[in-house]
Amino acid sequence: MRTRMLVLGCLAAALAATGLVGGTAARADEEAKAPPDPTRGQWDSFLDPLRDFEDNSVSAGQKAVEDATKIHLGLGFTEAYTWDFNRPRSGSLIALHSLEHHNDGVPVLGQLAASRPSEGWFIPGFGLKLDAGKVARDVKADWNGNGAVKHGDTFETNDFDVQEAYLTWAMPDDGPSFLKGLSLKGGKFVTLLGAEVIEPWSNYNYSRSFLFSLAIPFTHTGALVSYPISDKLSVTGGAVEGWDKVQSNNQGWSGIGNVTYTLSDQVTLAANGIWGPEQTNKTGNKRGVADFVATIKPTSALTLLLNYDWGHEDAAAAGNEAGLWQGFAAVANYAFTDRASAAVRGEWFEDHGGTRTGTVQSLYEATVTGKYLITQHLYGQIEYRHDESAKGDAFPKDSPGTVNGSTGPIPITKFTDGQDILGFNVTYLFN
Repeated sequence: MRTRMLVLGCLAAALAATGLVGGTAARADEEAKAPPDPTRGQWDSFLDPLRDFEDNSVSAGQKAVEDATKIHLGLGFTEAYTWDFNRPRSGSLIALHSLEHHNDGVPVLGQLAASRPSEGWFIPGFGLKLDAGKVARDVKADWNGNGAVKHGDTFETNDFDVQEAYLTWAMPDDGPSFLKGLSLKGGKFVTLLGAEVIEPWSNYNYSRSFLFSLAIPFTHTGALVSYPISDKLSVTGGAVEGWDKVQSNNQGWSGIGNVTYTLSDQVTLAANGIWGPEQTNKTGNKRGVADFVATIKPTSALTLLLNYDWGHEDAAAAGNEAGLWQGFAAVANYAFTDRASAAVRGEWFEDHGGTRTGTVQSLYEATVTGKYLITQHLYGQIEYRHDESAKGDAFPKDSPGTVNGSTGPIPITKFTDGQDILGFNVTYLFN
C-alpha cells in the first residue's frame, strides 16, 4: 500500500506541475542546431505535405508547450505483424519471447510521454509514460503484491499500463559545487539493466533478445540517487521493491546500481547490478544479476552493442538447488544512408537448472533487421529471426489433427528444436 501511494503521489505531482510556466532556451538552441530533414528533396517528394504537417503542426506544438511550461511531450505508435513459421496459436506470445506475438493484429504499443526537469530547490521534476497495446499488457508489474500477474487482477491484465511515473530533483546551480550534478528519482521507472528497452523505436532490432526477455527485469518501484564523479565516470544506486513490482510480495527490498564510464567519444562502458529477495513471502532467498554493456562507435555509420548478463537465485531450481543463468548478445547497426540502415544481432543464453525458461537448455538466436526512414517521424522495418535450442523440442509446432480428450477434441501440438520468425512493423514517433 505504501508503494502504491508513492506512485499515485508521483502522478498527482506530475499533473500539478503542468501549470508551471517558464522558457526553455536550451531546447530552442537545440532546435536551431538540428540537422535538416534527411528525407526531403528525394524521390518521394510527394510526401512533403505530410512532412510540412509534422513540422508545422506536431513538432511546432511540442515546442510551444515546452516553451510555455517546460514540459516535453512525446508520442509514439508501433503496429507490427509477426509470423512464426511453427504456427503456434494466433495471438499468443512466441515461445521464449517476452513481447512478440504470432499472427496478431492488435496494436503493439501506443505511448504518451511527458517529462519536466526540476527547478531550483523546491520544485521537483517528473517523468510519466502511459502505454496502451500488447506491450502494455506484457510488461505489467505486480501492482497488488500478490506475487503474480494473473487473471482476476483486472488492471494487471488489461492493455493499459503506467510504465513510468516518478519525481526527480537535481542539485540547483546555487548549490554546493562538489554536489553539482547530483540528482534523485523516486517512483516507478524502467530498469537500469540491459542494452535494450521496452520501446521498439529505441532499439536497433524490432524483436528483443533473450537477455531482455529472460535475464533482467522490466521496471522497478523505489528510489535512485545519481552522481557524476567526473566528466567520464558516473554512478547511480538505490533501493527498489524488486523485479516488476509496484507493491512488494515479500516486504523485502532490493539494491540496484549502475557505474558508467565514458572511455572516449567512441566507447562507453556500463556495469549494472541488482540483488535482493524475489520469491513470494520469502526474504531469505536472494536473486542477483550482474549486467555489462559496451557501446562502441568505430565510425559515424557503425554502432556496436555488446551485452553480457550473469544471474543467480537461491533455491530456484529443481531439488531446491540454486538457479543460474548467463548470456551474451552482440548487435551491429550500420547506416548505409541517412534513411536506410540494417542491424544484425547474434546471441547465446544458457539456463542452468531451467530457472528462467522452465527447462535446462542453451538458446541461440540470429536476427537481421532492415529499417527505412519514410519521414523524420515515420519509418518501417522488416525482420527475419531464427531461434534454436541445444536441448531440442523446445518450441511448440502446431500440426493438423486432434486427439479425443475428456472434454472433446484436443489439437495436437508437436515440438521442434528451432523456430523461424518473419516480421514487419511501422512506427510513428514524436519524441
